[in-house]
Amino acid sequence: MKNLKTNLPVFLMLFVFFSINLFAEDFEGGKKVARGDKLEVSATNGNLVVSVWEKDEVFIKAKNIDVDDVKDFSFKQNGKIVAVEFKGQDSENFYMEVSVPAYLILDLSTGGGNVSIKDKVNGSVEISTGGGNVSLSDVGNILSISTGGGNITVGNISDKVEISTGGGEVKVASALKNLEVSTGGGNITIGSIGGKAEISTGGGNISVGNVSSGIEISTGGGNIKLDGANGSIEVSTGGGNISLKNVKGSVEASTGSGNVELELDPIAGSFSEISTGNGKITLYVSEKANVVINANFLAGKYIDAGKNPQVHLMSDFDGVTYDLNDSKGEMNAKLKLNNGGSTIELNVTSGEIFIKKK
Repeated sequence: MKNLKTNLPVFLMLFVFFSINLFAEDFEGGKKVARGDKLEVSATNGNLVVSVWEKDEVFIKAKNIDVDDVKDFSFKQNGKIVAVEFKGQDSENFYMEVSVPAYLILDLSTGGGNVSIKDKVNGSVEISTGGGNVSLSDVGNILSISTGGGNITVGNISDKVEISTGGGEVKVASALKNLEVSTGGGNITIGSIGGKAEISTGGGNISVGNVSSGIEISTGGGNIKLDGANGSIEVSTGGGNISLKNVKGSVEASTGSGNVELELDPIAGSFSEISTGNGKITLYVSEKANVVINANFLAGKYIDAGKNPQVHLMSDFDGVTYDLNDSKGEMNAKLKLNNGGSTIELNVTSGEIFIKKK
């Protein structure tokens, strides 16, 4: 009797294990493929794990298919397309493991499970999930990912990238060509971008490494950080801080109330405009730059700055001139470096402006 009580938990675990497996089935099977072929996977639920091997074959392991859902599972091949479909509704523990050659084109879809590609693939990849997470290693071709709300983590992408999630975080190591990323509210972190980029989030922070071409960044309220860029830069946030370093080109940056810090090397004839409501603007510019800097203070309190305008504008450069407009309650300051040529407009409502030597 004592031994029975001692081993009761073990008996219960075994009973549950065999009960689950008694009413569930597994499937294993393979299809021969060649370069240019495509794998299409569509499942109502369940996680999907893809790994790469050397064989010219797609091999499927489908686990825990409820006996009532067996009829809703299919694995077929029609010409250059291998299709796996699962429409079951009762298989709560269903998942698939798929082995593919690296060159295969992948189109993967699940109603709510996670999708993971463990190894580098060279074919184009399209992934969609109703709400699960997506994680990939490196992709040597075009990549498209969408999820209703999960997180997305991606390695190095050799071609253009399109990523969207309803609210999760997005992390991309690097993209060699153009990149588009959007999320309903999560943070976005991008290592480097070889082409143009459009990045947006409903409220999270955005951090980007170096961008070889132009970029557009927007967030409903988070912070924005960019570590290097060439070309036209457009960034906006509803209230967060903006940090833009090592920028060569033109910049349009605005925040409702955050601080803006900008290191800018303006190209000849370019126009840049930086605006904040209640925050501080700090501009770093080379003393060799050919630029005109206009600092505009738009709040009434600056009427009194005529006695000591440096209280609100601090510059490492000499030659700043000031103009007070008493009727509008505004103060404007101007600094011309060398021969001018480029223009930078700095606008604050009730903040401060710092112009520093780079």
